[in-house]
Amino acid sequence: GDILNYLGGNRWGHVVMALDPPQALETPTLVSAERFPVGAVPLDTYTAKLYRASRDEKWGFEIEGEENNATLAVVGVPYLGEAIQRWNADHRSQCIHLGDHVVEVNGVRGTASDLLAVCEGVNELNLALWRPQDTAVVAYNVPIFAVKVLQSASNMRDIAESTVCIAVHPLRQCVCAVGPARDGFRVNMGHSGPVEVQVMMSPLCNSSMDFGLFRLAVNEVVRAPHDQKWSMRTAVRSYLRNAALRSDRYQKPKAKVRLGQRLSERWAARPICSTVPARIWQKYLLKRAYKNRGAKVDAADGGCNFSAEAAFADDVLRYMPVKDDRVLPDDLVAMLTDSQGWETLNLEAGPPERRIGDRPTAGQGDPGLSGDKQEIRLHGASGAIRRASLEPGAKNKDGVPVRLGIDHFTVYCGQQVSRPRTATARLFDAEGEPPKPAAKISWDGRCGPLQGPQCSSCRWLEDRLMATEPQVQHL
Repeated sequence: GDILNYLGGNRWGHVVMALDPPQALETPTLVSAERFPVGAVPLDTYTAKLYRASRDEKWGFEIEGEENNATLAVVGVPYLGEAIQRWNADHRSQCIHLGDHVVEVNGVRGTASDLLAVCEGVNELNLALWRPQDTAVVAYNVPIFAVKVLQSASNMRDIAESTVCIAVHPLRQCVCAVGPARDGFRVNMGHSGPVEVQVMMSPLCNSSMDFGLFRLAVNEVVRAPHDQKWSMRTAVRSYLRNAALRSDRYQKPKAKVRLGQRLSERWAARPICSTVPARIWQKYLLKRAYKNRGAKVDAADGGCNFSAEAAFADDVLRYMPVKDDRVLPDDLVAMLTDSQGWETLNLEAGPPERRIGDRPTAGQGDPGLSGDKQEIRLHGASGAIRRASLEPGAKNKDGVPVRLGIDHFTVYCGQQVSRPRTATARLFDAEGEPPKPAAKISWDGRCGPLQGPQCSSCRWLEDRLMATEPQVQHL
């Protein structure tokens, strides 16, 4: 449930939601195409020792770029100084080439001006040089963390699971995005440098999170039968409209119930990236509110529970006070930072106190958790599940009897809710398989009854269902 906010990859940012605990591995080499901070030295350097007979002899160094902003002195004049020529004659396998960067002089690192100042007053230089190439080695044997996440993006056909990799940048001491390279991993670059990743840690922990309900919320978002492709309309709406929910506007119970109803109606809108974590967390909070009050919405005497709906609105205003169909990534992060519980991971201070006990010991789970919680703690919220059988006589919001579709998950009533027409929906090839990307179909106008479009009343019921089969299946 933690949120990763990618900074610098594009103008608006990009957020994804973690599904599984991060898996650690070690890369032999971490490389980067970035401009190194002043005084930082690539690890794939070589050394040379130069002498000159007098100070009248030129070393053959000059500065490339703006002097005040340069981080490296450069061997770049049209000739090689006599001292360099002597070194090259005696060291054929380690010659200094035109264009090589001087990154350290007599133990001094800094800007090009700093390095040239050291060169002027001496006749002997111990140099560290780096030969420019597409990437430079930042560090060796670097821990990499692979995280399974849920995300939506303009180049994706659906909300989908994927694996991202992050690492602590050895020079900048920040979390950054990395990807596989030929001999290890490479720092991902944005428009102004490495892509930093802001880790927003959720307000809940192992003892307060209901893992089963959270996985159910994830499944409902991933497996929804309506179109889940990233939406330009939602992106424009997010840019033009305010996404914040102000708690002072929802003080009375009736106002809270109306808020909860409006929020769940918005969950059918096509997403952008920041829609995904907001929608899942709000779905989870709704289910938790019903479960905490023992309200079974699919029971014969079930239906809307006023107390649960009001409690849901309270939790949303506390933990996820946004409208999921109109929130930009940077707005989402700002609102969560101002809300109760969400905190940005601080590498120096470590995780919040409530999260310190969440990490299991090596090869072990947490003996204080039950089997289901233990399994999800170790394997996360990814993977398909089955919904528990509905109660006999279960009905949707309009009082129409319902049943589960062929996926044993989606709720349908089979009622005629529209005239026959062409519609966009996600269909299943077989039980247990994820739905196919949305496509145009010839729709008879009915809700289901086995798969396909779903009416708003059945979706309302589905949002408030809590039970799943105890057996967990992984895709």
